[in-house]
Formats: sequence, structure tokens, C-alpha cells
Amino acid sequence: MTNVLILTASVGNGHNQVALNLQHKLTAANCNVNTVDFLQASSYDLNNLFCNVYQRILQYKPDFFRSICHVSENNRLNNIKYLIGKMNRHIIHRLAKQYHPDCIVCTHFFPLAAAASCKEKYHLPFKLVGIVTDYTVHPVWQIDSVDTYFLAHPSLIGQFPVDFNPACQIIPTGIPVGTEFTPVYPPTISNNILIMTSNQTQQNISCLINTAVRLPSTISITFITGNNKQYYSQLKELSTYHKNFTVIGFTKHVAFYMKKCDLLITKPGGATLSEALAVGIPLIISSPIPGIEEANARFIETNGLGFWAHEIAQLPALIKDLLHNPDKRRLIRQKMLNLKISGAAEKIQQELLGRLLKKDKVA
Repeated sequence: MTNVLILTASVGNGHNQVALNLQHKLTAANCNVNTVDFLQASSYDLNNLFCNVYQRILQYKPDFFRSICHVSENNRLNNIKYLIGKMNRHIIHRLAKQYHPDCIVCTHFFPLAAAASCKEKYHLPFKLVGIVTDYTVHPVWQIDSVDTYFLAHPSLIGQFPVDFNPACQIIPTGIPVGTEFTPVYPPTISNNILIMTSNQTQQNISCLINTAVRLPSTISITFITGNNKQYYSQLKELSTYHKNFTVIGFTKHVAFYMKKCDLLITKPGGATLSEALAVGIPLIISSPIPGIEEANARFIETNGLGFWAHEIAQLPALIKDLLHNPDKRRLIRQKMLNLKISGAAEKIQQELLGRLLKKDKVA
């Protein structure tokens, strides 16, 4: 039986969800799969420290976060990823002894750098795979000793430098989503908007609420607040006065709510975008995190898969435009479905078992 170790990092929920989606697919193919949160596997309280710093920077200094992203694109300074990898390779070494993986799959660049350093240091035979969970390939992902990368879209291949490791396979498969994220035929027309508030700042939430309360009461608005109890309580109180508001907390039925709506307003996390693309729900992007999420928003905007509200004041006009133009929604939907995102997990499974691992065992 093939042993696969999937390493994620609980920075937001997207990396974890992609790992879980792939685990389900590989387990169904009779692989022995273990998924580990790399941050929680550390002997230090790295998870809480990193997440707290990350959230505080985004809350109070978003432009500083953008500067960090730009600095890390510098080739010389970008080598810090290898230093971080060396600092953490002992974690991978311990996990390798515990799980004996034929393959390590990483949905975040932190464990990917550490696994690459471990593989080089101890000459371990596992295959190393990175699943880039955004619609861009930031240089921090581009690490020597990785055997295969799976990307969200063919256009991203060109973001690797021309002199990148020639032995590395770079395969555009899409980002794995759950099996429930499938298109609805025919699409519903319900005058219903879905707003996802996960990882939004309080300022962004206030702007979204101000927009929502000013929309006609004939438009039904569903909010999914995830694990944020503060936003849930805030919106639930508003729903007593605005009867067109429906407020959902944490739910495993995101696909159900997506399929009921005409459009989705969300931050552009890679996993959420992939779920929307698989369902075929037109997008309005709002308040991306500076850096990588802005690149995700550009991908959506450039490829005609939705609209980016660069300023929150643009939201009412964009909502009105999409709700009143079914032909425009149909065109966006068709472009989304042409990407065939819903088959990403199966493509990755086939590549791993049919090419990467099988070929190695035959050799």
C-alpha cells in the first residue's frame, strides 16, 4: 500500500480544506493517507505565534503585509525560505520516521521548504509534491528538490523561472475541491446573494454591512460567517430588522448555499475561489489580502470570471449589473465551468499513483 503524508498549515482554512479534499480522493484509491498540520507538529507554540502575528498585521498594517510580499519576491532575499526550511527540517525528519511516506504532499510553502531541506540533508527517498493553493506562484513556493508541482491553471507555469529545476514536473490540474462542488443544471435565478465573511477585518465587515442594508429588500442575502462568533452575533441581530438577511455560522454545506445563489461576494482565497469556479457562481471580489490574494483577484478579473470591487463603493453598481444581466452571468458561468475545477483532486490522484509513484517503484 502506498503511504502518503499530506502536510498543511492552519493559516486560514483553505490549505486545510485542500488537504482534506485530496485525502478523501487518495484514501478512496486505497492509499494509506495521514494529514498533519505542520504548525501544530512543531515543538514550539509556532501555530499561535504565527497566526496571531499574521492576523495583527492584516488588521492594523495591511500595507506592511504587501511590502513583505514584495520584498520576498526579491531573489536574494527570497533565499530566506531555505533558511526557514533548515530550521524546521527536524520536524519533517520526525514525521518521516513516524509515517514512512512514499510521498509527501504539501498544501503550504512552510512544510514544503522544510521537507525539501530534510530530503536533501538525510537523502530520504520520498517523492515531494507541492499543491499551490492560489492563482499565482509566489517565489516562496519555488523550491529546489520538489519533484512535482500541481498548479491552479496552465497560465501559471510561466511564473517559474526559465532555469528552474528541469527534473521537476509542473502540472496544471486545478485546486482540489470537495465532491459536492458541482455545477447546477440549469442554474437557479433566485435574486439571492451569498456573502462569505471569513478572515475579513472588522472594517471590511462594516463596509459590507453598509452595502447590504442599502440594497433593495427584494434581494435575499445569505451571510456565512464561519467560526467568527462576533460577526455571527452582529449579523444575526441585524437580521431581526432586515428580513431578507439569512445568517449561517460554521457549516459543512457551503456548496448547497453557493448553488442557491446568483452571485458570490467574497475575499479571494484560493480554495474559496476554486469552489465557486467548480459550482459556476459569478464572483464579486472584495477586500483581498495585500499580495497573493490581490493576484488571485487579478486572475479572476483578467479571465472574465467575475469582478473585482477595487473600492467598496463599487459594490452596489456591480451587484446591480450582475443581477440584472442574466446573459452576463451565463457567460461568466460558462468560462468558469470550462476550467473543469471539479476534477482537480482526481487529476492529482491519477498523476501521483499513475506516474510519479508507480514509475519510481518500477524503477
